[in-house]
Amino acid sequence: MKIRLHIILFAALLLATSCDQEGKDRLDALQSEADQIAGQMSATDSPSVEVDVPGDEPYAFAFDRPRYGVDAAGSVTIKYSLPKPSTVEVFAKDGWSAEVNAISDTQGEIVVTCPDPAVGSELVAVATDQNGHSVAVPLNIIVRDPYTDETRTTICTMGYYGFKPGVAKLENFQKLAEAGIDAITVEADEPDYMDQLDMAYQAGVKCVPVIMYYTERYSIYGDDYKGLEEIITKLKNHPATMAYHIWDEPSTKNIPTIKMQKEKIEELDPDHPVYVNLNPDGSPGALGVDYYHDYIEAFVRDCKVKFLSFDMYPMRPETDPDYPDGIVGYWYQCLEAVSNITKQYGIPFWAFAASCWINKEQNLFAKPTVANLRMQAYTNMAYGAQVQQYFTIMQYGGTDYAPISYDGSWTGAYDTLKEFNLELRKRGYIFDGCKMDRVRYTHVVPFFCQRLADKDLPPQIATLTTAGDALVSFIENRGNQYVVVCNRSYKDENTLSLDLNDMVYVIDREGNFIECAAGTSTFEMEAGDMLVIKIK
Repeated sequence: MKIRLHIILFAALLLATSCDQEGKDRLDALQSEADQIAGQMSATDSPSVEVDVPGDEPYAFAFDRPRYGVDAAGSVTIKYSLPKPSTVEVFAKDGWSAEVNAISDTQGEIVVTCPDPAVGSELVAVATDQNGHSVAVPLNIIVRDPYTDETRTTICTMGYYGFKPGVAKLENFQKLAEAGIDAITVEADEPDYMDQLDMAYQAGVKCVPVIMYYTERYSIYGDDYKGLEEIITKLKNHPATMAYHIWDEPSTKNIPTIKMQKEKIEELDPDHPVYVNLNPDGSPGALGVDYYHDYIEAFVRDCKVKFLSFDMYPMRPETDPDYPDGIVGYWYQCLEAVSNITKQYGIPFWAFAASCWINKEQNLFAKPTVANLRMQAYTNMAYGAQVQQYFTIMQYGGTDYAPISYDGSWTGAYDTLKEFNLELRKRGYIFDGCKMDRVRYTHVVPFFCQRLADKDLPPQIATLTTAGDALVSFIENRGNQYVVVCNRSYKDENTLSLDLNDMVYVIDREGNFIECAAGTSTFEMEAGDMLVIKIK
């Protein structure tokens, strides 16, 4: 008997074709053989079999190899073909299941469903012809996404500063949903804010009511909580409500007031979190304390917020007098402080990207492009941000070229945001619920950050180098480990070189898994782009 591609023929062992108890008893023996097979196969071997059986023609059992692994629904479909009429059965364990759908007695497909959560698994498919000759083949399944609920497979995206009255129309909320926007802020001091929640719900978009202006009409001290009680009663049972936005860019001096308001809201509605958006690093006068780290920690420690949010936009020129050391450096310092504090206290954080042109007259911020949206959002995600916020959706004072203009018309910024946001969602599941271990830098290292060293790399990667500035993040998510590389420039391309000790998968921006065997691999990264390496 001749065996090709190191695949073992189980002809003597597998004579029965049904999935009865006897068939199930064979699973342990099959799995043991499959483990040996997996160790013998190289990364580039195709999971197929050709065996010469005495007295018969060669019997081939070939699969269309699943390139992408498990999809967002928690399953993967594998087509098969056989040279002669046969029956096919699949043996699985550890919560995995498989269904064989035979199109004919020589062709069909196997639908494999993984448990939630799951890690990669190896199942065994067995084809038995009419003469009782059987061939067993391992099915190597890459877990692309461990979720079975499609709504939980991507990072959440939110538009900040939404529609004004007259522009808040159902078709506009639907247009946001088409661009992959999950949520949007709604100004609760506008007369139509409840209508906006209704329309958002119909479009499948969540809302974060901004109640900080509404409640200014009422005292929040003592027993007078009339404003809060009035609006929370209206909002708390609405299916579109996601959170309550009660303050934007406060100082630590505001913490006593915010804490009182937050506690009262949580008493009225324990099911929806309170959202406070914090300042970026800046002057002590804006923060209320000397150091940004102390500013961030004060809101977690004293205010006990359930998550942190901060805003900062890194597209200012290096000559900006407000930031003599460069705005980008301050941005990374903010991300370092926020990510470290939230890890310490075990809470998530939200971050911003500029989806409009801010201070156009002074040319302080770049016009939104796919490249600078990539640089902002991918960097936020590499640091572990769980909600990607876009400022703004509708144009207002001090902004230009927002997705929707003053007169309610959509601009080219909407098309730019949609193009990028739908790209982002293809790999969002990698970051949804992730734990960021550390971030390192190549070439120029910002203040309070650290340079990438060989000791930072996992065993599969001997060296990782880039031609230009990049940040490298190490994250874990549901048993999977990833190395995330972000091009820090939204203007220039970059080159990533990997010297690999073992095979890894590179996940490109379309979500495709690309096998990289041991040796040297080089990747060209577009401006602002991100490359994800799955190492386990």
